[in-house]
Amino acid sequence: MKYQTPNNITLEHVLKNKLINTLLQPIYNLASQRFLGFEALSRGPADTELESPQNLFTAALDNNCHQQLEVICVESAIKSFATQNLPGKLFLNMTPNFIVSQLTNLDYLKELLHRFGLSGNRLIIEITEDNPANSLEDLKNTIARLRSIGIQFAIDDLGAGYSGLIQWSKIKPNLIKIDRYFVQGCDQDIMKREFLNAVLRLADNTGAMTIVEGIETQAELDSVRALGVTFAQGYFLARPTATPSLTMPAALSRSTKYYSAYHFIKQQTVSLLLKKVSAEAWDTPTRTIMDRFRNDKTLYTIPILDGLRVVGIVMREELMEHFSQPLGHALYDKKPISCLMKTDFIVAESEMPIEELSRVLTDETRLEARTPFVITENGQYLGMGSVRTLLRKITDAKIERAKHSNPLSQLPGNVPIDKEVDALLASKQNFSLAYLDLNHFKPFNDQYGYARGDQVILMLANLLTQFQNRHSCFIGHIGGDDFVIIFYTTNYKSELEYLLTQFDQNIAEFFTDADMEAGGYPGQTRTGEAVFYPLLSLSIGLVTPCIYSCQNHDHVAELAVEAKKYAKQHNKSSVYYSSKIVPDSLTKPLTVSGSDLPPLYKSEIPKLSLPLSNRDQANPLLA
Repeated sequence: MKYQTPNNITLEHVLKNKLINTLLQPIYNLASQRFLGFEALSRGPADTELESPQNLFTAALDNNCHQQLEVICVESAIKSFATQNLPGKLFLNMTPNFIVSQLTNLDYLKELLHRFGLSGNRLIIEITEDNPANSLEDLKNTIARLRSIGIQFAIDDLGAGYSGLIQWSKIKPNLIKIDRYFVQGCDQDIMKREFLNAVLRLADNTGAMTIVEGIETQAELDSVRALGVTFAQGYFLARPTATPSLTMPAALSRSTKYYSAYHFIKQQTVSLLLKKVSAEAWDTPTRTIMDRFRNDKTLYTIPILDGLRVVGIVMREELMEHFSQPLGHALYDKKPISCLMKTDFIVAESEMPIEELSRVLTDETRLEARTPFVITENGQYLGMGSVRTLLRKITDAKIERAKHSNPLSQLPGNVPIDKEVDALLASKQNFSLAYLDLNHFKPFNDQYGYARGDQVILMLANLLTQFQNRHSCFIGHIGGDDFVIIFYTTNYKSELEYLLTQFDQNIAEFFTDADMEAGGYPGQTRTGEAVFYPLLSLSIGLVTPCIYSCQNHDHVAELAVEAKKYAKQHNKSSVYYSSKIVPDSLTKPLTVSGSDLPPLYKSEIPKLSLPLSNRDQANPLLA
């Protein structure tokens, strides 16, 4: 074990004297702007070759003392986290072999946590791909025992190695940490965003949360937020340090926020959920809090304040459990409630949209038992919120939303589209609107039937929904084969081209092989003339209206219809980027009759007496 560095520091000396420095890097909840926790990163003695974690752990592995080093690192991390009284969870990196060999007997870890005043539910073990266990079954059994004391697990660096997905399926982790490779430059790389989106969907379906690592620019932060990522870490937010700051990074509040007028849920704020609950000071004797619970059987949570700021909450069941233990009263009666209060709780500003709060609660409650949440105004305590009330509001809002959704695609229909555009104009927020229309869709319906036509519409709606998941935009279904996308940013050109490519690839499954090979199919015009119809393609007309000239959604629609007509002049999928920003109706004298006015997109929908599709017939709103 004589691995020696240039200044005569040996690995043996490092291990014998436990010369390990622990750095802690914050992991943030992007939605609530709170700490999820801190990842512990181990370093050797400063200014030596062993300061590098790669050199340190490689030397330990070469000298067969890897587990001895891991023990020292774990103890140092827990001590550093606990003595600084940091909020949230402690993330500890451990190899599978170390978990099986050292943690099978829970007494070691329980004693270590007890020594520093931590409970198991404050610890998250990140399983690395280094030094794998001999038996995956042994690893699963050890993890099950550790979960019994509240410890949770994360798969580290998903996408960096070959075993991450196998571990995911076998271990069923609470969290997935996505490797930094897929985050760096994701704002410019469509494939990286596709990967992130796929992992997010898979995690959502399996009940896991996702953390992205390696955020290094504002653009990357905005991009992962637009995808729906809730938890993140990286140098742009905070670098690892021995004593991390508890001040939220300015980058979180600087991140671009997009206004949406699709208000059926978003117009309602957390203030509607407010319930007044009298708070207590942090130094209130625990017996006083206990008496409040005993005297009020309807009281389940009491917020704890330091001045006007909430520093914790006390739950009835948890406090009762402490007092039910032997000598509970003797131990806790006179102690300040700060000794027993829960510091890992959810805070929502009163003006936060309830849809955003719902997303925060969904992510948080996978880590914690479902708890009430604190409502504040500018950081000062207002009251408490009820999950039950939140769910009732969301249910009512979804019913209202359904009234104005397209019955086939379930996307927002004309009413929310109009409201979105009108609100953007009223707030003078720049935006662009893309009008999407299928080419030769009526002949396709005649040739293949309306059921197949409905399937094409749903395919396009699904593509647009995936598109919306990757970007900050609004999508709507005008009706028939007409859709809109409203962009709040200007980086849409490459994305629209990619959308066209996806459409052209997916459309092949709706045609016969013979029609695909011929590039179309024979048919007849309305007058009975023979004609050859090409395959379905997608036309997109994009406009960026002048928000100071256009006064309502009709003016924007006029621009969009004109741009779409130019796009449809091609016999293949294409985008037409219009430079026109003010419609003719605002610049030209009105000298034509009403029947000669340019049609708006709503009036362009064919008013055909068609039979309802099976899906339409099943929709009660159309009955």
